[in-house]
Amino acid sequence: MIITFVIVIGLVIGSFLNVCIYRLQKNESISKPRSHCPNCKYQLKVWENIPVLSYILLRGKCSNCKIKISLRYPLVEILNATVFVVVFYYFDISIETFLLMIFFSIVIIITFIDIDVQLIPNNLLLISILPIMAYILISQSNSYLSHIIGAILLALLFLIIGYIGKLIYKVDSMGMGDVKYAGVIGLLLGWEKGILAFVIAFFSAAAIIVIMSMYKKLSRKQRIPFGPFLSIGCFVAFFWGKAILNWYLGFYR
Repeated sequence: MIITFVIVIGLVIGSFLNVCIYRLQKNESISKPRSHCPNCKYQLKVWENIPVLSYILLRGKCSNCKIKISLRYPLVEILNATVFVVVFYYFDISIETFLLMIFFSIVIIITFIDIDVQLIPNNLLLISILPIMAYILISQSNSYLSHIIGAILLALLFLIIGYIGKLIYKVDSMGMGDVKYAGVIGLLLGWEKGILAFVIAFFSAAAIIVIMSMYKKLSRKQRIPFGPFLSIGCFVAFFWGKAILNWYLGFYR
């Protein structure tokens, strides 16, 4: 019953995240007007705004103008519900669960805004620091110094990479949004898991670039947002970082 409740809450909040993703990148209010079709402005009825189920019932189309609704909407809802289940699995009913659900919901918003407009809003980064600081104070999983070093180290690494990329390619290869986002992730993870998140982000980005290049879906001048890969690295390192590091270090024992 509890897992079902967590899934439902995750789906409902996921629906709200879709609103945030769409409106924040356009500098629109996330509270007004009510949810509507972006094409014909038709205000959705209650039954048309049920996470995932409404998409299925409407067959992926607006009931008024029949324009196709992006598959992203139910995917974001399912993704957020999945994240909530993982958080609950590891932390059960606790303050840490509540704080991490808030943080990773913000991560999802950041990820998809970066995909859409290659921008990571400063206000989202600032807001994300609040649940991180509260989590650090409550959990005491690492020393405070580890979290501070993690924030500085990751931000510095990305700043150096951006600087080197600009020297080589004569264009900004790493935006300041990525640098600040890396710092936020380093603050949450601490320096050890932060470095792991850094490695996972770059390897996952490299894999996507290779695949897209193989299928000729990537031009030499095309920019790829790095925020989504940082998000992947953060999530994996946070929940499974210790196991991965122990597995890796086991080869040298």
